Amino acid sequence: MAGYKARLQRDLDRWIADGLLPAENRAPILASVADGRRVDASVALGVVGALLLGIAAIAFVAANWDEIPRLARFSLILAVFLGVTGGAAWTSSGDARPILTNTLLMVAGLIYAAAIGLTGQIFDIAGDPQRALRGAGLAAGLLAIAGRSSAAGVVALVLLGVGEFAGKFDGGNTRWLIFAAPVGLGMAWLWNSRPLAHVASLALIVGLLAVIALYEKSWGMSGFLAGGAVLALLAGAARQLSDRRTAVIFMLWFAWGALLLFAVSGFDDLKAGLLVAHRAAWLVLAGGTIALGMHDRQPMLTAAGVVATIAAVWAILFDLGMGLMTAAGLFGACALIALAAGFMMRGRAKA
Repeated sequence: MAGYKARLQRDLDRWIADGLLPAENRAPILASVADGRRVDASVALGVVGALLLGIAAIAFVAANWDEIPRLARFSLILAVFLGVTGGAAWTSSGDARPILTNTLLMVAGLIYAAAIGLTGQIFDIAGDPQRALRGAGLAAGLLAIAGRSSAAGVVALVLLGVGEFAGKFDGGNTRWLIFAAPVGLGMAWLWNSRPLAHVASLALIVGLLAVIALYEKSWGMSGFLAGGAVLALLAGAARQLSDRRTAVIFMLWFAWGALLLFAVSGFDDLKAGLLVAHRAAWLVLAGGTIALGMHDRQPMLTAAGVVATIAAVWAILFDLGMGLMTAAGLFGACALIALAAGFMMRGRAKA
């Protein structure tokens, strides 16, 4: 895909040819636009190689676990971890190599997570898998903050997310992801990291679901409605900052999450009046999302509204007692009508 500067060059040539811009302004305009950083194949292969090297080291230790003395096992794990973190510290100083540093810190986070389990096995220490995953996630988060590593931040959120579901959903459990996700959102915003923005946004949605599931018996439908309202407000706030790509990512994920939580809230045992009100509000919200997505030219937002509309119609048909085969036939007929209308409109536009 061509970068912004390449597209700008073509646009400038066209504007100059059309007489909209003086030719002498072309060079100063291009000089004011910085070249975007491009990751070539060698860098991508280096990142994959470093990741596979860390996994290979863990697999080698695990394969020869019974043959390696106990103290040697622990020393080997510690040496690998210190070697990777030391390499990250070296690459971050002097002639900075941000991609390599980011990758090494990600590998360090994975090695630390594996080291917790291996160390417990070495010294026959019984532990809680949930606490181990959370401890590894916290360590990866500290590595991310120390080295400004978005990849380590992704590892931290993934480990904490797995740790959320490693235990039972009872009243004694606490939820960490709902507190870690905002930190991840802040780091993604400060570092302008798109991968971390995706993972942190998803982590916030999963964290909300975990908290709601924890107190579902006492909160009921209100928990899902409140969670959906929070995500909708966050989506609206991110939309006001849509000049940054990370904000757009936040908005899209939060919009999808808000529609999901609102939809789930309607499958509780509702009275007839509340059920009708929920289905009507569902259709209104879905239509509004479609309109907003078309206005902002955000296809993923429009897609969220379309999916919500289809789900709302399906829920209404289910409420009316319509069978799955009848519903499938109705949706198929609507799809054919929509496709035919689209082809007709496209033909008229060409004409």
